[in-house]
Amino acid sequence: MKYISCLQVAALLWSANTAVAQNGPLPYLRVPDQRQLDWQRQELYAFLHFGPNTFTGEEWGRSQSLPDIFNPTTLDTDQWAKTLADAGMEGMILTAKHHDGMCLWNTSTTTYKVANSAWAKGRVGLDADIVRMAAGSAKKYGMKFGVYLSPWDIHRDPAMPKPGLQGTIYDEPQIFGDSSPGDYNTLYTQQLTELVTMQLADGTPIDLFEVWLDGASGSDTVQTFNWTGFREVIRAHQPSAVMWGHQGPDARWVGNEDGFTVPTNWNTISRTQDDAHYSGEELERGVRDGLYWTPAESDARIRDGWFYHADEPSKSGTALMDMYLKTVGRGVNLLLDVPPDTRGLIADVDAANLMEFARLRKATLSRNLVTPDLKTSSSSVRAGDSDEYGPGKVIDGREDTYWTMDDDKLTGWVEMELDNVYPVDGFIVQEHIALGQRIGGYGIDAMANGDTEYRVLVNGTSMGYKRIDLLETAVETSRIRLRVTQANAVPLIQGVQVLGSRR
Repeated sequence: MKYISCLQVAALLWSANTAVAQNGPLPYLRVPDQRQLDWQRQELYAFLHFGPNTFTGEEWGRSQSLPDIFNPTTLDTDQWAKTLADAGMEGMILTAKHHDGMCLWNTSTTTYKVANSAWAKGRVGLDADIVRMAAGSAKKYGMKFGVYLSPWDIHRDPAMPKPGLQGTIYDEPQIFGDSSPGDYNTLYTQQLTELVTMQLADGTPIDLFEVWLDGASGSDTVQTFNWTGFREVIRAHQPSAVMWGHQGPDARWVGNEDGFTVPTNWNTISRTQDDAHYSGEELERGVRDGLYWTPAESDARIRDGWFYHADEPSKSGTALMDMYLKTVGRGVNLLLDVPPDTRGLIADVDAANLMEFARLRKATLSRNLVTPDLKTSSSSVRAGDSDEYGPGKVIDGREDTYWTMDDDKLTGWVEMELDNVYPVDGFIVQEHIALGQRIGGYGIDAMANGDTEYRVLVNGTSMGYKRIDLLETAVETSRIRLRVTQANAVPLIQGVQVLGSRR
């Protein structure tokens, strides 16, 4: 009898496992890193524009009011976090400093901060650091937290008049601009460092999921920003945070502020934040097979302005749902601005509309007729290995599995048989983007009740992280087929949901 050694057994097992691993599809061109994948799965979170503009009625803070203008009557950051969490939002991003330059945390870099307001000084024994308070509330309610730090700073810009600050401690050196004395990049780096190293009141570090580096400016002053240095500070202290900029590096602008993207959206572009800027229309679409994985984020508003203005209407739950379907439903994260009012609370009407929005999402999207035990079939399976790559993977509810075929197959289909005939009115499909975005065309068909052939219900283009397709009229069916009609590499389908009523 012939014996083999333990080392030989180990070698054989290694060889077998390697063969299986090598059998899997290779990454296609650009792929997301883990922070981008985690961020994409957040899908919906809130922007909180709050500061002196809340009380002056402005949007950009040109008035340069004294810090005493900041005077919320019943500030409650817990109310922010609870309201947003109850609305099903995953996180919130606070304007730690907007263009006006007034800082909401007790920074050492400027006198122009809410810590110098009468409101803050009157909070004897209570915290007045709003960034820290908001971060603590986010953690309390299980939400992610991020910060916005405006690169443009009107308070330091010599081109912006500040007559109301002359002769006060807020009449600070005008160092914004390449031709100005002093180094604004040093100031900004100090502010950024304070934020990314901030701790909660109990001494635990604040983890940021996103840092917003807005590029907007309303001044002719030329300031060359040290973007590379800013990124290094964020990466060093908040390695899991996604950095948002016009063109990245981690996430890009969707090209508009109206809560939509075009039906075709690619997660890649071919320029960085340091290159010439794409137009809004170019950013809406992205660049297929681009040089950088830079997915889009849609920043939109529940009101007309970014800051709270009492005379502005609040968007209804129905309008917010439409916005959601045109962003998240097209593979783009939605950052919805919900500005606190002059009380320091999310306005009652905004909160009510958010709750209606949450109800509509649940009523529309939480009706999946697919369960993991359904019968599935497909045009083919990679290497015939149904255990690893079979069509049942699209209905197992997991993020790490997918159906796929051999590398030479760029089109194919998956079919599902429901356990009964149901009225079906929508679909959610997902590509396994961890290995890249490949699919440029797909269709969804149904064998409607009484039909002998499939009927085309949906024709889509780029699939990406998620596509939500709703039908105008429900179709009675028990058989659904997803077709990939175009792909630049073998497609990987991660998930399929069929929306309908069980009666």
